[in-house]
Amino acid sequence: MDSKAANRLGAAKKISWWEWASRMSVAQVAWIVFFSTLLVYGASSQGRRYLPDLNHGAEITRIGVTLATEGSFAHPYESLPTGPTAHAAPAYVFLIAAIAKVFGIGLAGAVVLWALNLCFLAAQLALLPVLSDRLGLGAWPGILAAALSLVVQPYRVLPEFESLFVGVQIVLLCVLTVNYFQSPGDWKHSAMLGFLWGAAILSSPQCALLLLVWPHFAAIENSRENLRKARRAMLVALAGAALACVPWTIRNYQLFNTVFFVRDNFGLELYTSNNPCATPTLLENLQVGCHMKTHPNPNPELAIEVIQKGEIQFNRERLHMALAWISSNPRAFVYLTGRRFLKFWFPYLTSLRYAIPTGVLTVLSLVGLALLFRNHRRAGWILSSTLAIYPLIHYVVQFEARYRYPIFWATFLPGSYAIVEIVRWLRPSGVADESAVGVKEEYEMKPA
Repeated sequence: MDSKAANRLGAAKKISWWEWASRMSVAQVAWIVFFSTLLVYGASSQGRRYLPDLNHGAEITRIGVTLATEGSFAHPYESLPTGPTAHAAPAYVFLIAAIAKVFGIGLAGAVVLWALNLCFLAAQLALLPVLSDRLGLGAWPGILAAALSLVVQPYRVLPEFESLFVGVQIVLLCVLTVNYFQSPGDWKHSAMLGFLWGAAILSSPQCALLLLVWPHFAAIENSRENLRKARRAMLVALAGAALACVPWTIRNYQLFNTVFFVRDNFGLELYTSNNPCATPTLLENLQVGCHMKTHPNPNPELAIEVIQKGEIQFNRERLHMALAWISSNPRAFVYLTGRRFLKFWFPYLTSLRYAIPTGVLTVLSLVGLALLFRNHRRAGWILSSTLAIYPLIHYVVQFEARYRYPIFWATFLPGSYAIVEIVRWLRPSGVADESAVGVKEEYEMKPA
């Protein structure tokens, strides 16, 4: 076989591969990503971490075990049982309690909780090609974002925390919201979407911020008639989300005789993070002993104070103490906030092997957002608003890498879009049909 024939054969193989990939539906790609994630993270040290039993978790896990064994949403702290609580958002607690009821609080329950979290991560990454397609970018940026998430591995599977559970809900709601508000349905469909948002808010109250902005940006390019429908649908969805939160609000009012938004622990967390001994991260606060001095989880004396004063009053006092310290030490507060900001966007992630490529993609996402605002304004607004408003609370409280998990996708997707656009720009414009498929075929895939 001469060299020209070999080259033609190689080109034909390349054509076949691209044609095969381009003919796959987005749903088929999503399933491939899902099972690939299970395999990669299931075999990786980042994913292979489950508790010896459900008693060895954090506050949220302890509440779940108490709910399963005693029927009470109570006792978040390791140091002492402090009674009924609203320290944690309820949705993930109820999931833990259900697992504990069915599989027990031993190793079997812990493994099931780990496996579910692995599935939450896999579903989140599998939805990225779908979301990319719904945003009008084609599936390839989403496929690349999922692939980079498997290669870089910025996530850790931490079943004692709700981060991956929240992350999959946010990505799913982004898919549904972007699609729905471009052509809204009747009030029943809007209310159902609102209920889903309510469930996410009961998993992470920060989701309420996204509910306030995403429908608006999803409808930003609508016709005048569809824009009016979208505004009505937004109101119904907001009402549905509020209605979903009503039972939890009633429960809290009956127990604590006051109304607050989902959780009551903001004052405690703000003071634990902003005080004379505070450092930017939870790990550092544990190492220097500041967490022991300021938080009732490891400190039985503070837990007794919670019992004596009640959780609401204790948290209010801590809020006043935090605000007083911030007012008296503005430079120290700005320093801590700045350090937390940098930690959030450039986390260490247990190793430079994970931290460096994640940091590079974070910077590259800024290029992607700029390109999105030029080419796909709706997608640009949705992704940039996610990155702008979801992390706000984390700049004023002690940092942990898991706080970034619910929105890593909003960094990797625009970063991947930038890579795809750069590759398209670098491609020779006159490539022959027999050597490659067209740019459109490479960049877009069939819808699900």
